[in-house]
Amino acid sequence: MNFVNKGSLLAVFVSEIRMNVLKNNPYRLLGVYTNSPTKERLANHNRMKAFLKVGKSVSFSLDLPQYLQPINRTDTLVADADAKLALPKDQMFYALFWFIKATPLDDIAFNHLIAGERSKAEEIWQKKETLSSLQNRIVCALMCDDYKQALSCTETLYANMEYVNQFVSAVIGTGGNVDVTDLPFTFLDALCEEIDVQKILPHIENSIWKKHISGKAINPLIDTIQNAIAIAKKSRGKGSQARLEAGEVLMKSTKATLQQLMSLLPKTDLQYQMIADKLGLEILQCGIDYYNESDDADAAHKAMKLQKYALKIVVGQMAKDRCKENVDILQKIIDNLPPSEVYSEDRAIHEELRKYCLLPDKICHAVTLLNNTRPHLQAIKRKLGVSNGYYLKISSQVVGNALSNAIAEVNASNNNDILKSAWELTLFMDTFDLEVSFKEKTYKKNREILKQMCEERGLIHRFSSKRASYWQAVLFLHIICVIIGYYIADESGYFDKTIFYWSIGIGAISWIYILIDKGEDTESYGGWLASSGCWGIIILFPLCIGYWIYKGIRFLLDVVKS
Repeated sequence: MNFVNKGSLLAVFVSEIRMNVLKNNPYRLLGVYTNSPTKERLANHNRMKAFLKVGKSVSFSLDLPQYLQPINRTDTLVADADAKLALPKDQMFYALFWFIKATPLDDIAFNHLIAGERSKAEEIWQKKETLSSLQNRIVCALMCDDYKQALSCTETLYANMEYVNQFVSAVIGTGGNVDVTDLPFTFLDALCEEIDVQKILPHIENSIWKKHISGKAINPLIDTIQNAIAIAKKSRGKGSQARLEAGEVLMKSTKATLQQLMSLLPKTDLQYQMIADKLGLEILQCGIDYYNESDDADAAHKAMKLQKYALKIVVGQMAKDRCKENVDILQKIIDNLPPSEVYSEDRAIHEELRKYCLLPDKICHAVTLLNNTRPHLQAIKRKLGVSNGYYLKISSQVVGNALSNAIAEVNASNNNDILKSAWELTLFMDTFDLEVSFKEKTYKKNREILKQMCEERGLIHRFSSKRASYWQAVLFLHIICVIIGYYIADESGYFDKTIFYWSIGIGAISWIYILIDKGEDTESYGGWLASSGCWGIIILFPLCIGYWIYKGIRFLLDVVKS
């Protein structure tokens, strides 16, 4: 079992006593009760002067070092204590926070209290309700920070005017000019100066007292919030970062204060509504100013934190509507924000779009737009992937703007040069990745219309790029066959014309692949090969090999074109 030094425990307990009006009460310094005769107070004063003159310390039984910090008496301190009790009004004030001895039971109780047996002293005072028992219980409770007990006894004492009159008479006699109705409020005011109102208010039952305390607590809280708002306003015009920091500081520094105010006032209270709206609107404005002036990639998210908090705390309908409107606007901006890793590319593309929108609706400007945005789009594609929704959306947005210029200029001047330029622009736009909905509903329809117009005027060939790849693949395969045949024919030292002619013939057969690929009359070819027996099988094998070589060449050509 570990033993603990009692002195250290006492020191810890005493250090927690916060009420200065108890520790430095002039009645305590003079070693008397509040109703002690004047001659006793004078005798104690003279005794202290004599002891202090020879450098000796002096103590009294009411020093109560077990509960309160020890007193280091000096001539100045003693003189000051005596001066504080010169007027009846002051005597009464300090009496509110000190002991009184008026009955035989008090004598017994004080013997226990002075001996360090506070609980026994309180038990005695609880046996019979009198002025002195209530007052002494109040002081004991305050020494132990038991505010519930102290305020309960206080309400009982001051609810009984007979007790109050006895109290005044015992301390200052009948000649003192003291307003007894003010005594409880004097007590509460002094209590609030030294103790957090939030620790007092929950223990007060009297509605008039509660209102009085609330008023004392509310004004400092409102002043604190007002001062914080004024500081935040000073950041206006000092840049985006200053406004962001001002908003964040204002939000954090007033959060607890606003919570305290909310515990004292209902939200329907006009005073609460006014300060809450004022606070919320300044935080909102900090967020707006920061976002409007900032180039930060996450500016919208930082501003939203302030704006959502502002919407949360405002009460009035006008303030709520303004905050809600700004939150909704910012949310739409956030919904359309690019991924953070492509923020710089997104800004560059939007800057090109901004400049583009200021120019006339000309195809040449559309070509410039595509050329200027293409590197940024390719960078986004590399970072996010070809199927990324944001990438397809921004790419479609660029193409959509370019397409609008083509449509506008073709509609304005339907001449061949314009149509040809529009078609060349379209072929350029074909190389951009697009959203499926935009591609199917908008881009393809306009492309087909423009293509038809160009074909009707003979500006482009009627065969499609797909059809062109058939012919190009077959021609390429035929040339390969001829080149291979030439090298084989020349390999033996003399040129073998038979082998060379065979290579030309095999290459010529590859032109059949166009018909096979297009599905034209393939059944008749299949029937002819089937009726040819073994010769058909011999012919079919190299045909299949050649066909797949042809398909491979076509695929490569399509890739190169795309």
